[in-house]
Amino acid sequence: MVAKAPVPGQVKTRLTPALTPQEAAAVARALLADTLANAGRVRADRWCVYAGCRAEVARGVPADVALLEQVGETFAQRLAAAQGALFARGYDRVVLLGADCPTVGPGDLGRALQELEVADVVLGPARDGGYTLLGARAPDAGLFLGVPMGTGTVLAATVGRARALGLSVALTPPRHDLDTVEDLRAASAAGELRGAPATTALLAALGVTPQHAAAG
Repeated sequence: MVAKAPVPGQVKTRLTPALTPQEAAAVARALLADTLANAGRVRADRWCVYAGCRAEVARGVPADVALLEQVGETFAQRLAAAQGALFARGYDRVVLLGADCPTVGPGDLGRALQELEVADVVLGPARDGGYTLLGARAPDAGLFLGVPMGTGTVLAATVGRARALGLSVALTPPRHDLDTVEDLRAASAAGELRGAPATTALLAALGVTPQHAAAG
């Protein structure tokens, strides 16, 4: 999991002002808990690659999840460093997954690992043009070079980088990224939070309910 410490005012800031900074941080904790639980249903070691206060991250991480601090100035650099550090520990497949992506269920994660038996790179498209996960069979910092992180062209740019490097690419089904209250509502309405009980319960308590279209 690629995570940020759930500190009010420093995490999930796009959920405000619809939610308070404290509520946004609580959502971040719930998302992390559900994402870790989903990953725990797949036969793979779990790591939490974190930025920010280690103690705040550790509070929401099970004892069998190893912690690794992010290094690098930009997000792209931190992803590349995390990928390289995990491969250096002897893994033959590494999947970097956003810690706020419980929309990616165990079936999606299992499929990503299976795709890596054939493909060099696997990406989980996000509906906003980014990606929820990036898996690879070998470290390659070039995958992140020049990719405009935080934009709606991240997925396309990463696919382009992979192909420019001569790497084959597989895609898992698209899922919602969860940056705004509208994202949360859309994911809930689409049934993508069925495997996210902590998040679902918290959103209900906060009054963040799915919006359904009505025909008249």
